[in-house]
Amino acid sequence: MVPQPKLIELEGSARARGLAYGRAADTQLRHGLGVYRALFEKHGMSWDGVLDYARELRDTLSVSVPEAMNELTGIAEGAGVLVEEVLVLNGRSEIINLHAQRPKDISKVDDGCTSAVVLPEMTESRRLLHVQNWDWLPECADSTVVLKIHPETGPSILTFVEAGGLARAGFNSEGVSITGNNLICAQDGKAPFGVPLSVIRRRVLEAGGYSQALTELHGLPRTVSNNMTISCAKSGDCLNFETTPAQIYWQAPEGSCLTHANHFVIPAARARETDLGIARGADTLFRDRRLRHLIEAGGRAHTLDTLAEALDDRFGSPRGIIRTPKGNEGEASAYLSATVATVLMDAGAGELRVRQLPYASSTTSRYSLY
Repeated sequence: MVPQPKLIELEGSARARGLAYGRAADTQLRHGLGVYRALFEKHGMSWDGVLDYARELRDTLSVSVPEAMNELTGIAEGAGVLVEEVLVLNGRSEIINLHAQRPKDISKVDDGCTSAVVLPEMTESRRLLHVQNWDWLPECADSTVVLKIHPETGPSILTFVEAGGLARAGFNSEGVSITGNNLICAQDGKAPFGVPLSVIRRRVLEAGGYSQALTELHGLPRTVSNNMTISCAKSGDCLNFETTPAQIYWQAPEGSCLTHANHFVIPAARARETDLGIARGADTLFRDRRLRHLIEAGGRAHTLDTLAEALDDRFGSPRGIIRTPKGNEGEASAYLSATVATVLMDAGAGELRVRQLPYASSTTSRYSLY
């Protein structure tokens, strides 16, 4: 039976939210720790060595984002685990990239994603819709939760995330949504610890409206590359950011939708960066364009249901828009390759839908911010 993400409601100070989060998600969090401990050890990294990296990350975050560090500390206390272990859950991409055996190890870490934003003129409701397939370890379906957060100040937030993490795909009460897609370039892992991607996504959602969210993204240091798409239901707009440790490249949608997979597409980034992700998964080169074609075909007015159909496309199976573990036998990274969840967001209506392991016989769970 495919698990459904548990809804956890949080309120109050960062520390209070963390304590409540850790207590409510301790089972999912401990499962995630087991998954990542096995992953790191498979990559030749001892758990003690991983925790050493996490201690470095703790020292960095205590200075750069102290409120986030307070919440992470509370999560650890609430779940009865080490704060370094919670930091591993939030900073696993950064730790893998900083490990001495890079790039040999990272070639086995197949963290994909295909995402889309459809602008209001192409939707039935005339509201912006923001969707994604998240490709990663299928075992992580047992580690996911949905957080509904009401902080003491700032917007309320609804986010789908691995237990212990601060944010993955989500939106806030100001109508700002965010998704992230993996990118890899030659700079990754060469800079000191920055702010982990999970924390960056939360900070963007906590910032407030569209302008504040965009400003927050540009002010946070990074260790690894990532594509982040930020949309705003109130303005019906979106922007896409291909980020590296040193640069941020941006693009606006062409026409009424924007799609992205796992390679650099912005001309300045393609000219300047050494894209290491294509050789690892060349299917990225068609996934974004195929999703755009499926969305634009027939001139239909889209809903979350029709976008779910597009994200369920089986062309190129097992490595297409939807990724299945079956059929990948023989590939070095196959055991890391599956669509963990289809995430559908209508921030203007406060609605989040999640379908875990969509290639299997699974159902869609619905959550509301209001």
